[in-house]
Amino acid sequence: MTAAAAQLAREGGTGPLVRELPVLLFIAACSLIIRIWWMSNPVVDHDEQFYSYVATAMLDGQVPYVDIWDRKPVGLFLLFEGAHALLGRGATAYLIMADLFACIGAWLAYRIAALLADRRTGWVAALLYLLAMTVFGCRGAQSELLFTPLCLGMMYLAMAWPGSLRAALLAMLLGGLALQIKYTAAPFCAVFAAFVLIEDYRRERALLPLLGRACLYALVGLAPTFAVAAWYAAAGHFDDFFYANFVSIFERKTSVGRFHPKTLTVISPFLLMIAAGVWAWFRLGQTYPRRASVLVVLMTGGALASIYFPSNVLAYYYAFLAPFAVLLAVPFYDLRQRAGWFGAGLLVAALVVVGNFPANIAGGRADVAQFRALVDRINAGGERRSLYVFSGPTATYTATGTRPRTKYPFPFHSAEYFEHGALGWPQEAIVAEFLARRPMFVLTRSDYKLYAGSYTAPVVLGEMRAHYAEVGRYLILGDGLILWQRRPDGPPGAT
Repeated sequence: MTAAAAQLAREGGTGPLVRELPVLLFIAACSLIIRIWWMSNPVVDHDEQFYSYVATAMLDGQVPYVDIWDRKPVGLFLLFEGAHALLGRGATAYLIMADLFACIGAWLAYRIAALLADRRTGWVAALLYLLAMTVFGCRGAQSELLFTPLCLGMMYLAMAWPGSLRAALLAMLLGGLALQIKYTAAPFCAVFAAFVLIEDYRRERALLPLLGRACLYALVGLAPTFAVAAWYAAAGHFDDFFYANFVSIFERKTSVGRFHPKTLTVISPFLLMIAAGVWAWFRLGQTYPRRASVLVVLMTGGALASIYFPSNVLAYYYAFLAPFAVLLAVPFYDLRQRAGWFGAGLLVAALVVVGNFPANIAGGRADVAQFRALVDRINAGGERRSLYVFSGPTATYTATGTRPRTKYPFPFHSAEYFEHGALGWPQEAIVAEFLARRPMFVLTRSDYKLYAGSYTAPVVLGEMRAHYAEVGRYLILGDGLILWQRRPDGPPGAT
């Protein structure tokens, strides 16, 4: 690192909070301006609805993997549980938590960009981070938004305190916590650990101390997961924990795959940002700390390895690439040179255009209106109403007070082709359990082609035709949905 960067790191580590107050206020204000449009939306996205559902079940005494099933690490559910415990059971609770994580990630992007260039450039990086994460699938509380700040914290510690054992151990602990939010962070953590160990070896050139440090790093990084595993073992549920966390993901079928035909289209803004940064680095001749720059490049590779770790890569997974595209583009918006002001304005404007905020804000409001209409129609069924969400928002259960007593409430688990044989319990049995209760209402997709390959959709749709009548159609999160109501005893077609 250059002397200036090292000095900045020392100041950042010991400087008073008041020094950071202006940028923190800037980040908070920008975050609210960008994200406030979805802060009370109960249907921002599918996954976080279910994380919230599990978290509130935990508040009621249920145990993940035992009483209610998903394969995400328990740390993710604990974050949502904490948000609901502090701020109530509405969606606003976890959306406020998500906004806090967005601000932390933006502050870390600011700190790293300041190490690479200067503080003014860091302000631009913070704004670009908030825009990029929001544009690429993290308007709500997706897991990428929650574990990315921990990964950026690892990088910042390594940059600001090179060679420090304490900083390295804290970074490994942050990586371990990231794993307890989403296990796909593992390749990123592995690349980071390799970087630190290579530096350790170059300083000492001794294998035995290096082996000792490697074991220590691994132990600290895996400590959160070991602690969770120990708790489940002590409670007699280790098999449930192990299957959900480490076996079921490999039993999922491939549906989307790692390289969708639209992949390059989806990530093209990031590729253009990176290309602009590389061009400016060669063309404008500005110097950057070598070690810090190498770390950013290596960890970009680690982020890509994490994104492509699962066999099915969904579009919002690429949100994890956002901070690295922002950091690699620093030479393009480096405010130490006049051209950087043009680059900063261009990138901010580009992300605002790509984000299409007016249309997405309007879409979010339309989703909420449709969701409320759906909830009102179900609530009109009276006190004896019951519901099976075969496809659609999990939040419908909570909003209508019809939470089912089942281990597998998440719609994707009982409906989707790629989940067949990957749940520890047959999909057919899950569906049979729901249908045996003869629920008053059932929610399905309106486009049956989307159930292609599903093992259970024909059974559910056959039941709908035989015993249910369509009572409403809704469009939520781009999914066309049909609400079915069970007919009274009588011939088909009776209402």
